[in-house]
Amino acid sequence: MKRRILSLLLLLTMLLTVVPTNTALAEDNLQLGQETISEWTYGDLIIGDTYGIYPASWYNKGMQKPITHGQFRTLISGFRYKMINTDRIIDEHDVTLKLSANNKKMTVKEALEILYSLVSSYEFDGDIGIKENGNAVDFMTSHGIYTGKGGEQALDDKCSVEQACVIATRLVTYIYDVLDAASKGFLWEINSAGNTVYLLGSIHVADYDIYPFSNKMLEAFASADALGVEVDILNPSLDTTEMLLNYGFYTDGSTLKDHVSEETYELVVELGEMIGLSEDLVSIYKPWLLYLTFDVMASINPESDEALSTAAALGIDTKFLVDAYMKDKPIIELEGADYQYNMLNSFSEELQELLLQTSIYALLEVSEEGAGDNSNFLSKALDYWKMGDVESFLKITSSSTDLDDQLELTDEDKKIQELFDEYYDKMITQRDKGMANKIDQMLKEEGNNTYFVVVGSAHYISDYSVLDMLEEMGYEINQIK
Repeated sequence: MKRRILSLLLLLTMLLTVVPTNTALAEDNLQLGQETISEWTYGDLIIGDTYGIYPASWYNKGMQKPITHGQFRTLISGFRYKMINTDRIIDEHDVTLKLSANNKKMTVKEALEILYSLVSSYEFDGDIGIKENGNAVDFMTSHGIYTGKGGEQALDDKCSVEQACVIATRLVTYIYDVLDAASKGFLWEINSAGNTVYLLGSIHVADYDIYPFSNKMLEAFASADALGVEVDILNPSLDTTEMLLNYGFYTDGSTLKDHVSEETYELVVELGEMIGLSEDLVSIYKPWLLYLTFDVMASINPESDEALSTAAALGIDTKFLVDAYMKDKPIIELEGADYQYNMLNSFSEELQELLLQTSIYALLEVSEEGAGDNSNFLSKALDYWKMGDVESFLKITSSSTDLDDQLELTDEDKKIQELFDEYYDKMITQRDKGMANKIDQMLKEEGNNTYFVVVGSAHYISDYSVLDMLEEMGYEINQIK
């Protein structure tokens, strides 16, 4: 009983709250300047960054320079992985990928031919348009993978790093689309009085494997007049440092030691040392902020701060925020950072310590064994998200904690149940009501408006969710797969 509730507390948080972690990768994407990449590549490289087929470090080495053989081999390796990850390959034929002599830079045409040869070596369980006696240029141009227009290099030009990355990115997108292998996500549509709201469930930390997204999802976003999110974490005016100081740290002269048990405090200090946080630092953290920090680390099992930053930047809501900024699409906050921090800070001290304890044990488990329940759960959640499998996702996030079938309840069981009820009310029930009311307002606005609303998946998929509340208001909701 206790373990079941404690595990659920950990798992729900990453699906319900925009974690206050570093989104540097996404911010860097927004700030790519013309000195780094050509303007015509912006849209494609923002997409390519989410595929993981080339390292982000290339931006610092000169994307407009001719691509080296070593870089192209790296790109081919990343491309191969994405092809395998379609799960649609039924056979693979041997192929020799011929690179030009080491002292000769490859042309755009040569890059097209090598990638075409690689794709032709795979036998997929669907038709991707490879024709007998076909050639690379015809295939690439007929499917919009290479155009030679709008700033792209000519076929005989020395292929730049950015041109190669753009071609590989577009080729990945095309193949996933034509094979229907792209992530379907948890997506719903509501239409009312000329207004349309698309509802997408997010997972706030993710990996490269969930990209690309389906055309249906991307088209829904493209059609929207505005993007709705819990918190606009990329807003340059958002001072999360000041908010964290106000809500997440003790400023009254007390320390963590004054608010948690001696056992919990000693565990925090021990774990802090393991991850490079001094006792002086962790002692001024409030338990809820330490809980969030440890919970994310236990879920991702990062090898470095960069890995943690990348996982946050690849979060589904972050991806759409980046796109919205790139396309000057208005952004609407359903809650805002101040609301979320205040909500977390309102947890009772008993609940905060319980959450902190669960995250400590989860992170210690990861440190000792290399993987824990959280990281396994996240992997499953992302897999179900890719497939659009709402039913399976609901099973692993079920909030059922009914104890009526228990013959005897210990005092500890009863106390944990009370704390879980507090958590569920503040983290889910109250917030779901607010979100449902905001979406109801969107659907009742005058005129013909379209919104794309991305919030944590568990707000849409739970025992009594935002969707249930909207259905009670009389709206018909259709899932898009």
